[in-house]
Amino acid sequence: MSDTMAAGASVRELAAVVDEDETILLVVRPAPWFIVATSARALPAAAAAGGVLALASLDPSIPWDLSGSLLAFAAIMAARAMWQSADWFSRVYVLTDRRIVVRRGVLPEVSECPLAEVAGIGQPQRWIERLGKTGSLAVLCGPSRRTRRAWRLKQAKSVDNVLPARPSQTAPSSAASKTPLQHRVRVATELEWSVIRTPESVRQTILQAVTRYR
Repeated sequence: MSDTMAAGASVRELAAVVDEDETILLVVRPAPWFIVATSARALPAAAAAGGVLALASLDPSIPWDLSGSLLAFAAIMAARAMWQSADWFSRVYVLTDRRIVVRRGVLPEVSECPLAEVAGIGQPQRWIERLGKTGSLAVLCGPSRRTRRAWRLKQAKSVDNVLPARPSQTAPSSAASKTPLQHRVRVATELEWSVIRTPESVRQTILQAVTRYR
């Protein structure tokens, strides 16, 4: 469990998302830059609110001035940063020999995708992540991925959590053409590994696990 602890995830955190019979291959926490990168998404809304209040302050009948507009902008950004800080504190990305698992959110949710249903790993390019020398990974997953509240995940697990069998390698090509894989695959945004360091190295590790264990 030494690699797990080095990643900053406690045994208690992992016990909520990983079964006892699973082997943990990789545990990743988002970089602290996650707080800045995700808080920046509130900039347009905060700027719009501040702009509206600044225009309203031009009316002398309204008890509001420019400093109040700046205060409103700062308050929105501070609230967003506090929320994202709590999200960052609870967020962990886990790769096992069976699944890709993401624990995220202020009220933690756990999302998962069996390795057998991973169709690929993309790398979204975001300018603010490049500033912090980080990146993200987007999981392309089949239809059986699940999201559960973290404290309900253990109770929710049942036999349907077993990895689906791989499609037969001897299936006729005509049958395969009738059920194209791309119709079943989606980018699972709830499984995104956001703002991580060395994303290409992590991506290769995931793809190797998918090739080996699916």
